[in-house]
Amino acid sequence: MMSAVELRRSLSDELHARAFDNFSGAGRFVRFVYLIEENAALIVDYVDEWLEGMGQATIPPKSKFATFNLGNYSLDFERHTEFISISFIQKTDSVAMGLLPGAYDARRVDLPLEWAHQSPGKVFHAIWLEVGGEPPAELTEQKMLQSMQARAVAANQFSDGAAQVYFAFDIDSAGFSRVALFNKSMVASRLGRAVQRIMELETYRLLALLGFATVREYGATLDSIARRVGEITNELAEQIKQPESHVEDMLSKLSAQAADLENIYSNASYRMAATKAYDSIVENRLDGLRVSRIEGFQGVKGFLNRRMLPAIDSCRAFSERLRRLSERISRAGDLLQTQTEMIIQRQNQDLLISMNRRAKTQLRLQQTVERLSIAAVTYYGVGLVGFVGTSLPLNTWGIDLVVLKALSIPVIAGCVWLAIRQVKKSD
Repeated sequence: MMSAVELRRSLSDELHARAFDNFSGAGRFVRFVYLIEENAALIVDYVDEWLEGMGQATIPPKSKFATFNLGNYSLDFERHTEFISISFIQKTDSVAMGLLPGAYDARRVDLPLEWAHQSPGKVFHAIWLEVGGEPPAELTEQKMLQSMQARAVAANQFSDGAAQVYFAFDIDSAGFSRVALFNKSMVASRLGRAVQRIMELETYRLLALLGFATVREYGATLDSIARRVGEITNELAEQIKQPESHVEDMLSKLSAQAADLENIYSNASYRMAATKAYDSIVENRLDGLRVSRIEGFQGVKGFLNRRMLPAIDSCRAFSERLRRLSERISRAGDLLQTQTEMIIQRQNQDLLISMNRRAKTQLRLQQTVERLSIAAVTYYGVGLVGFVGTSLPLNTWGIDLVVLKALSIPVIAGCVWLAIRQVKKSD
């Protein structure tokens, strides 16, 4: 457990963990982004082994950010929740106009790009940003399309016209997404912050679009679940109108759809939340550049709104559909539960009526048995009176045996009835 002082120190260090690299002249910033897929340790070990070979210290344990000066360039290591990035930053003297020689040519730059490509982590995104001097004269869209190997180029001035940035938003033959920055009058510190914003914008732009891949993966399944839930709801509406409803099959069907939806939710909810967060970062970084229009080029914000916003809107709609479909299943489940309880109540009522009928029948049977018992006991009692009477001198007493037996019947029957009543009271 971290102490209060350690926690405070770690939170304070977090604000200074990602210092901006000042660009006082020209240079390049090449970043490789690797998705973490149970292989974060392998990527870190791969970098550590290479750093040791270069005579450098290794990445500090549990460190999220680390920078290593390697002579004519530096290496930045960043570890995030779901990706790791390795960036090479190379700074040179200023150039008056255009980009450095060898721009976007891996064979002409002194950077270990092939080593980064061979990392055990899968390269998700590779970004190559060139920082140059003032933009060349008569810079047209066609020239930038050829220079950046792109199907479309988006560009803006930023920082009140102090610099220009051009995005390819495409992948060249070497697998890089190219960005060009022409610096007119920005000071080193501002230019460094701008480079950082641009790299983060391009990094999180593609990460945000991961959510769209999830939408395409689960969209058809979600449509199928919505259709089946609608069928179950319609069937339930018809069943409720019937005097005898059979909801067991519907309940099992609805449970199956709920399980499928929960599976999609568990697999997609994080990605939808991450897409929302990444899109917010992209907007924040773009707003921080304070962009303005360049004549003859489509703006970065306009390009992203037309090309990226539909995918982000699809992710938002997918999240909303997940939520609403979950609510529909919940409401349908409540209706089925209510219908089931009503059926159980009707069954219980029928059972109670049946038990009441059986109780009445049993009572009548019991009363009949009691009467028969009284008659049987009386019969045997009269028999005993007759047996006793034959042994007595009834003739001498002037008593007829038949009369005696007849007179004993009500007496014996009354005594038997009183005895049975007494027993019933004691119960």
